[in-house]
Amino acid sequence: MCDDSKNTEARAEKPPLRSYPNSIQRLAKYFTSVGADKKIAELADFLDKDRLIFAVCVVDGGARPLGIIRRDKLFLLLGKRFGWDLMGQRLVREITEEAPMYPGETNIFTVSQFFSAALRDGSPEMGNSFIVLTGEGGVFTGMLSFQDLSNYFVDMTSRDIALASLLQERFLASADEIPDREIQVNAWSLPAKGVGGDFYFIKNLGAGRFFAALCDVSGKGIAASLVVSMVWGFLRADTLRAGLARLIADLNALIVSTFHMEKYLTGFFLIYDSAQKQLQFADMGHAHNVFLRDGRANDMEKTRKNLPLGLEPDIRPATFRIGIKRSDALLIYTDGITEQDNPKGEEFGGRRLLALARQCLSQGEALEKLLVPALEDFRKNTPQRDDMTCLFFRF
Repeated sequence: MCDDSKNTEARAEKPPLRSYPNSIQRLAKYFTSVGADKKIAELADFLDKDRLIFAVCVVDGGARPLGIIRRDKLFLLLGKRFGWDLMGQRLVREITEEAPMYPGETNIFTVSQFFSAALRDGSPEMGNSFIVLTGEGGVFTGMLSFQDLSNYFVDMTSRDIALASLLQERFLASADEIPDREIQVNAWSLPAKGVGGDFYFIKNLGAGRFFAALCDVSGKGIAASLVVSMVWGFLRADTLRAGLARLIADLNALIVSTFHMEKYLTGFFLIYDSAQKQLQFADMGHAHNVFLRDGRANDMEKTRKNLPLGLEPDIRPATFRIGIKRSDALLIYTDGITEQDNPKGEEFGGRRLLALARQCLSQGEALEKLLVPALEDFRKNTPQRDDMTCLFFRF
């Protein structure tokens, strides 16, 4: 009757084919085959005893696959009027359907490309498709469903997101302490998809100086996190001995050469010198910043002359300097905060954020302690639309 090699425990101890780490064979889940000359009734009786077999591979006398028979289609056929009488004594080969076949050592990603293309073409059968695998001599070595393949990539993506999220947490946690104890800084970030394209960076340069940056990478998720990782590594390695403008120009060249202008980032970069009481900065297409003196917001429109990084091969960023007085403050944030909407479609907006910053200055409270509950109360059940990040310096 059937070659019931579906015993998964036996297969686990002695796999039918050497399974390489990225080979499709390692995902094989079904191992039941039936000879092409067996009767349909015999196959139906066999399948009726094991309801966990969703498909069988039809093989020739040399155990080479000819196609598959799906359980649901078989019993649908036999369930029709006079189905058993008309089909029961006919041969399995007569109802065999084609299925994609691959050598078991084929790379998993190669197989996934076929199914991705089929899905893009709108093939209605893809959800129930099975992949037949072969070994040496073309013999049948197992099957898996499209759903099995899809589940594999879902699990892999979930693991990758968890790892990327952990790395980003470590990036943020590794921010240096600001050398001037009189300066207070609040740093807060909340990605919209577990990982994101927002991040902040603080680096102690010694001699009472520090460098800080807040960046917003185009896009979200894993792709954006790759850019974040690269930029973070660059900023960590650069000594800034050549100055702020040189650092930004070199970072731009790195992004362009790596992503070929398919990815870009906006950012606010600064160096503060405690001895000189001077802040040097460059707004690279970011525009989401407020400088406060005596509680009043100062217009920074004239300092917004630069394009985002990654859009042009060669840039000469304009930098600006501000003399810092005691009680001055600088708020830098990403648009995920101000553009967050509520159930009425209203945006959180810059005025609410600025009011919270002023409240922090008057009360001496950390910005995130006021901002987080304010955002939660505002958006209620509305999903977080974008990554949210802010840096708040109080001098």
